[in-house]
Amino acid sequence: MKIFFTASFHGKKQYQRYYNIVLKTLEQIPNAFITSTEKDNYLSVLPLKDRKRIKNKEKLHYLAIKRNIQDADAVVIEMSNEDFQLGHEATLAIQNKKYVLCLSTREDFSEKIINRYFVGAKYNEYNIEEVVDNFIEVVKKNQFSERFNCFISPSQMDYVKEKAKKEHMNASEYIRSLIDDDKIS
Repeated sequence: MKIFFTASFHGKKQYQRYYNIVLKTLEQIPNAFITSTEKDNYLSVLPLKDRKRIKNKEKLHYLAIKRNIQDADAVVIEMSNEDFQLGHEATLAIQNKKYVLCLSTREDFSEKIINRYFVGAKYNEYNIEEVVDNFIEVVKKNQFSERFNCFISPSQMDYVKEKAKKEHMNASEYIRSLIDDDKIS
């Protein structure tokens, strides 16, 4: 499993201790490959020619973050220092249908943000392992690994496409949402 971990640069002074705790916890996940702005390995997803060609470090940094989000199975964000860019990165991950764990030492953001791909948690050094383990279970349980082929009539397909379009989804996403909604009710 590929996991991308990021945190606020502006919060380093106050929260670095917590960033380290989260990173250490993530690195203990069996069979997980962690890329992170905290490890400086996050630039390796960009081709060497791009790393040499792009002179603006902020642009290079942002491109690497965007690529890491696209390549990851899951994204973990330490959000104790609330940051506009981190919020944007969480949204990018959600738009890319990546599960996001948004951690904070101050609040549980899942009380405000309701999305299938979003998990928030208030954590500390004593419960971080449990929080991360629970998140990894959610990701594993919901990764698309089963393929199901189904024949439907052209009129049924037109109906599904029409409904999906209204919901800003593709047909597969729409059908999955129907199943998820049915499981909840």
